[in-house]
Amino acid sequence: MLEIIRQFVPQMTHGEKLDLMEALKAAIAREIAAEGGPEAGACPRCGCGGAVRKGRDRKGRQRWLCRGCGRTFSSATSSVLAMSKLPPETWMAYAECMADALTLRESAGRCGVCLRTSWFMRHRLCEVMASLLEPFRCGTECHVDSTYVPESLAGNHARSASFSMPRKARRFGREGVGRGISNQLVCVMCGASDLGDAFAVVCCRGRESSAEAGAALAGRVDGAPLVATDMHGSYPAALTALGVRSHRRVDPRDRSAGNIAMVDSLHSRLDAFLARFRGVATRHLQHYLDWFCYAEQFKKGGADRRELLFRHASAGTYRTTRRGYVDLLRPFMDYWGVSTVV
Repeated sequence: MLEIIRQFVPQMTHGEKLDLMEALKAAIAREIAAEGGPEAGACPRCGCGGAVRKGRDRKGRQRWLCRGCGRTFSSATSSVLAMSKLPPETWMAYAECMADALTLRESAGRCGVCLRTSWFMRHRLCEVMASLLEPFRCGTECHVDSTYVPESLAGNHARSASFSMPRKARRFGREGVGRGISNQLVCVMCGASDLGDAFAVVCCRGRESSAEAGAALAGRVDGAPLVATDMHGSYPAALTALGVRSHRRVDPRDRSAGNIAMVDSLHSRLDAFLARFRGVATRHLQHYLDWFCYAEQFKKGGADRRELLFRHASAGTYRTTRRGYVDLLRPFMDYWGVSTVV
């Protein structure tokens, strides 16, 4: 069959070849989507692991009865593709856009969806990518340092009855920030190890304290044999509390005692990644950091990153609804005199 197709392809017109390519992509997308996720596992609603078989759904997938909440589920329950009205080929095209880190408008144009749908699809896939991140491994040495991004209150506030801009809107991201580390910057704690692992997590507003640094590093560098940082005063107490066995402080003006090149290189790649989007809303910043870490984690694999992301999306699940993303509270708003709990 393949040889017959190859014989006819040179005789096709350019438009016919494009139609054939789209048909093949759609067939591949439907095939991957049909594989679905695992047959058994924890209930996607309550997380209970006790489940018994209870028939099959209309597509032949095994149904399970949760002993915790008493509801049935299958491998498609709460999955990204099964809970969407869009066909698998549209999701595959969007996964390709995500793998290439295209903007929302570019992704919407390529996939034939509106801008609002493109935004929701992006956050669904970001939630799937976050669930696939492996725990950070310290190895024999890891480098830790923070970077700072401008706070962004981006969004359509015209229809919001619960939020009003606490400051004048800015035309450019760094407008009004000034020199140095001001409280209008958001601290992102980053780390990289000699095993190739990396993490990036939203830490606080402005310069981090020892408690804030410890909270961001907890569960990541606990008991590490060696952690190298810069000379910032928040690290010694935070790393001591986490049981780090050796802490090396590096003066950026004198690298004779060592360097933190691994995390410096990570900062450079992160800055280039975020620059593509021309500003990221602070309340959704962690999703973009998870997206970046996912790309770092799977960049060394031999699989095509576009197809890999779609396979993960077809088997992945999500919990946050569209309304949940819209109503997500903005962090660190106490600086502006707005009381919020995140």
